[in-house]
Amino acid sequence: MIEKEINSRNRIRTILLVATVTLFLLITTIFFISINYFDAVHKRISNLIELTNYKDSTHENAVHYFLEAENQFRQYSLDLDLIYYKNYEHNLEKLHEKIQEIIALHKEDRLKNLNDQTTISRYNKYNEIDNTISKLRNLSALVDSVQEHIVSPSLTSPPTTKNLTIDVNKVIKTPQIQEKSVLSNFQKYTSPKVIDEEAINTYNQEIKDFSESQHDHFDKFKRSFESLRKSERELLSSHFTFLHSIYQNLAEINDFQAIKQKQLLQIEHEDLLIQSNKLTWLTIICLVFIFILIFIMIYYQFHNKYYEQQLIQEQQYAAKLASEKSDILAEISHEIRTPINSLIGIIDLLRKQSNIYSEKEQLFLDSAYSNISNTSRTINDILNLSKMDYSSVLHLEDFDIEDLANDIYLIHKSQAEIKNIDLELIIEEDTATIIHCDKLKIRQILTNLISNGIKYTMQGKVSCLIKINDLHNLYFKISDTGLGIPESMQSNIFKKYFTKNDENKLSNGIGLGLYITKRLVKQLQGSINFTSKEDFGSTFIIEIPIPKAKKKNKPALLYNSLAELPQEISWLLVDDNILNILYLKQYFKNFKNVKTASNGLEALEILKDYTPNIIITDINMPIMTGDELLEYIKQNPMLNEAKVIATSSDYEQIKELEVKRNTKFDNTIIKPFNEKDLVKVIFNTIKN
Repeated sequence: MIEKEINSRNRIRTILLVATVTLFLLITTIFFISINYFDAVHKRISNLIELTNYKDSTHENAVHYFLEAENQFRQYSLDLDLIYYKNYEHNLEKLHEKIQEIIALHKEDRLKNLNDQTTISRYNKYNEIDNTISKLRNLSALVDSVQEHIVSPSLTSPPTTKNLTIDVNKVIKTPQIQEKSVLSNFQKYTSPKVIDEEAINTYNQEIKDFSESQHDHFDKFKRSFESLRKSERELLSSHFTFLHSIYQNLAEINDFQAIKQKQLLQIEHEDLLIQSNKLTWLTIICLVFIFILIFIMIYYQFHNKYYEQQLIQEQQYAAKLASEKSDILAEISHEIRTPINSLIGIIDLLRKQSNIYSEKEQLFLDSAYSNISNTSRTINDILNLSKMDYSSVLHLEDFDIEDLANDIYLIHKSQAEIKNIDLELIIEEDTATIIHCDKLKIRQILTNLISNGIKYTMQGKVSCLIKINDLHNLYFKISDTGLGIPESMQSNIFKKYFTKNDENKLSNGIGLGLYITKRLVKQLQGSINFTSKEDFGSTFIIEIPIPKAKKKNKPALLYNSLAELPQEISWLLVDDNILNILYLKQYFKNFKNVKTASNGLEALEILKDYTPNIIITDINMPIMTGDELLEYIKQNPMLNEAKVIATSSDYEQIKELEVKRNTKFDNTIIKPFNEKDLVKVIFNTIKN
């Protein structure tokens, strides 16, 4: 059922994805097509604007020269000034050149558009204008001839008046002087002059002859002038007629151009409408596709919302299961690890009494200790794997890496001795060993790698080098002379549940050690690398960044065993497991004031009448847990001097409970532990 539902969801997602991609491609295609149509529309609009404002510059120039020529000729017709006529001829020549140029251009258009009557008619009109201009040019020669006759007529020179001058001396006669006296001299100046009538008559006859000859001359001139004026009027009339003809032809050409322009405007307008309609339909189609795409997105959103709600419910259910799993694992941790840790402690106590056992019995104890330790580590790996899936909290503290390495060395020494291999721990002398890091994670990393080295080594040795390198990083190098890792498997060794040989396992293991180790190194922001050669062993190198390490100022321990502590110290041991109580009581058998309780509530009843110096309590207990007991103790002013030490296999659980209760234990000891660990924790607790 679930598989069918998953397949159905996948099909829906696939269909929606394909539809979305298809619609997107269609919209994109339409968009680019629309851009092309938009460019076409823009081009048509530009053409319309150009056609609306279009002026044929060549034709306009021809019209300009015609108007100038006409104007100059009109001025000439009024004033008969040769300057106007010369300007007229000049403009007429320019007009002729432009018309010839236009004819040459329109000749090509006429050949290209044989079926276009407008083009043909316009071409013919220009030819008519050209012929008319030729006629005007011919008339201009006649006008020049008439003008010459008007300016210099070829008539007989008229009679002049140079022969009509009267000599006064001939007309007036001087009287005769008979006596020369004073009186006669006076009379000479005062007496009137005498006119010669014969001279006057001769002059009058000459005037009469001149008048008759002059009259004939003016009659001839008048007749010649009237003939020239008549010719001039005819020429002027012909000029005006031809000019009017040119004007009419130019006007008709303008009409042809207007018609042609209107036709082109109509064509461009129709094309513009077609392109606009296409663009409109493309826009509508695009909007429809966008609407469908939006509908798909909305549907997908509601579809997603539905499955999101289901996913939230599944997550809530998974969180509930995880919480229950965590509780179950915690219960398993308590039910399984507690007796195993107790057995480890008891066997460790028995091993220390080596003087009462034979060599064979001692070997049995060492073997039991090693196997139980391996079983404990496997359980820890499983539980740690579960916690690592949802927690990566670092608990940083200062600790001595040398002491930690020595503890791990002592734990694995017997395991190496059983297999008759050497276990070597190398720590550089005169080096800083106090580091600030997560102590439990470092312990687990070293434990996993050393344990793996021992597990897969049949002979030879396993060595562990620990130092602070030049980069101030914590450096581990764990080498073995064991089976090595085939090259084909090297890419898989950090995978979950991967082991060296699944068919013929050389030792117990479920393939979590290296997986967890890599996860822990990653959480510490470090790096892990390895080299390996089959049948020659493996070398793992780990570098973890840490603050600058400090050199330890090692004080002398006041106590090497619990027996050296003052006998008057009073103790309360709280644990629900009988083996743990028996194990702890072995350590405190020499003390007078030692009481035990199986849970927190029972411990509270004891504390009503008993005030111990140190309380060692387990965390996971029925009725009342260790953290609940701590909360009551911290609230009781009568117990302010009591030191409370927690025991547990899970350090992170203790820290979480401390945050939850908003209070702290005075110290913590992690199971399994030995007497040395217990002495160290108790000493540090008393010292603080």
